[in-house]
Amino acid sequence: MNQRYIISIFLMAFSLSGFYSPTYAQKDSTKLNQQVEVVKAYRPSVSNAEKISLLPEIGDTTKFRPDLNYQTINHPITKGFRSSDVRSYNQFQREIVFPGYGKISGGFGSYSTPFLDFYVSNPSSQNGSFGVQINHLSSRGSVMLKGGSMVDAPFSYNRAQVFGSYVLDGITISSELSYQRDMNRFYGYSETIPVNILTNPFTKYFNQNQLNKMGYFDLSVKNNATSNANLKFDTGLKLGYFNTSTEQVEKAISLKGNFEYNFGTFTGRLNTTFDHFTTDNVNTITEIFPLYSENSTWLQLSPTIGFQNDIMSLEGGMNLSNVFSNIGGTIFKPHPKARFTLHTAKNRLTLYAGVDGYLENNSISKIAEENRWVNPTLKVRPTNHLNIFYGGIKGKISTPLAFDLGVKYSKTEDQYFYETMVENTSGIAVPALKDLTYNNAFEVVYDNLSTVDFSGDLTYTTSNLYLLLSGHFYNYQLTSLKKAPYMPDFTLNATANFRINEKISASSEFFLTGPRNVQLSFYLPIFSSALPPPPIYLQSNALIDVNIGAKYQFTNKLDFFGRVENLLNNKEEVWYGYAVQGIRFKLGASFSF
Repeated sequence: MNQRYIISIFLMAFSLSGFYSPTYAQKDSTKLNQQVEVVKAYRPSVSNAEKISLLPEIGDTTKFRPDLNYQTINHPITKGFRSSDVRSYNQFQREIVFPGYGKISGGFGSYSTPFLDFYVSNPSSQNGSFGVQINHLSSRGSVMLKGGSMVDAPFSYNRAQVFGSYVLDGITISSELSYQRDMNRFYGYSETIPVNILTNPFTKYFNQNQLNKMGYFDLSVKNNATSNANLKFDTGLKLGYFNTSTEQVEKAISLKGNFEYNFGTFTGRLNTTFDHFTTDNVNTITEIFPLYSENSTWLQLSPTIGFQNDIMSLEGGMNLSNVFSNIGGTIFKPHPKARFTLHTAKNRLTLYAGVDGYLENNSISKIAEENRWVNPTLKVRPTNHLNIFYGGIKGKISTPLAFDLGVKYSKTEDQYFYETMVENTSGIAVPALKDLTYNNAFEVVYDNLSTVDFSGDLTYTTSNLYLLLSGHFYNYQLTSLKKAPYMPDFTLNATANFRINEKISASSEFFLTGPRNVQLSFYLPIFSSALPPPPIYLQSNALIDVNIGAKYQFTNKLDFFGRVENLLNNKEEVWYGYAVQGIRFKLGASFSF
């Protein structure tokens, strides 16, 4: 067995002892090696790698002080694995009593990485709440590419959020206003960087900074959780604005209405969304067509009827999607949905099975969030998650120990995959990789995809220890492509939080992503009569990411913390051509008030 794998597995096993350090890590689905998610001070979250799993509910007695997250994420997005948009991981977001008004945290790390987080709210108010949160993470560091070139790879993440709610008789009105400003540089290249790269139109984005700015306003009105009314509702309005330094603009307005009515024996639900998007300055083929604007309207309805008692629950209905677009025409997609669960005594064991499906809108803001180095003019068409069948068993072995074992089969139309375009101008009929010119702004290729996903999750929770193990093993079948680009064969992850004593706590994270296939597709001018050579497939090494950290509570209000990321100094490419920063060190402090 590869020596590095042996060392990694040993570190994983050692980390589970709780000696190392887990911060409550990343966001869904997921993100990239140059991104961070910071959660509100009173709501820690579970690592993003675990969020795709349906996990059992756990009674939590953890009393950790609220911590913010400062991880520079190393591992890639894996897409197309969700069974639905239901965020089952929310059951692990534990509300923690935090009597103070706020918290300020900050520090500095290697690769010239400052970070700062500020949070303030009014926790003692009974009729409403109001708060502000500000987050910053940036780096001016350089990285060594696989071809041996040293390049500057700066990035930044900035977010400001104002949120509040007010409780009236029977309803809660809440609102949120947020602004996010991210920057990354197109620095990647898989071989030695050519001397003419800045003047070659095929690599027009190289060394260019891309700036993404997002603003959102959210207003919702819903029944209070304690309401005894037969009709319950959760309605809202969301306005969104996204633009880039390359002049792509997305404007969005969304209306939602989720209703639930208790008929006695049965419960009826109706979830509705109305979304309108305007997207400017996009085009997949810019050689012969100018950039255009697309207007699309999405109307989605999901009526269901369900029955539940102490032993079982059964729910069935439909997901209906209707899309109107001035470019793609009209799309109507119906998908059946159903879920069955069977509980044993005391809910120690639950069997579940279901069918699902939905139409996914791949907006430019979503794609830019997933892959920061995608061609900014790219407009990705919707993905139809045609059939999703899943089932499994979950439960509690003992009070602190819970598990979930499942299997899922999904069939998807128009699944998008990222690819790298290459150009052969060397004059060599069968060129080597070093003879090709690479475009480091990723394009997409589509295919129909069938996926079998075997998953397992294990959690252990006590007052001093939180442990989460998660694994997925995948099998793919495609219609046209030979390989599924950037889809790993497996992922194995472990997260542990451990409190050593009243003053010291520690954490550790282990992420293993199996080898993935990279697709290099040959570019020919649009008017060329020749057929391009078949794509080249390369297999990447496994991605191994080990992070450790510790916190010392100096006083009741002042904490000092340290963190080591990418402990194995793994410099593999998360995306082809984009090597990541090596081992990183961070030190900081937080003050509660």
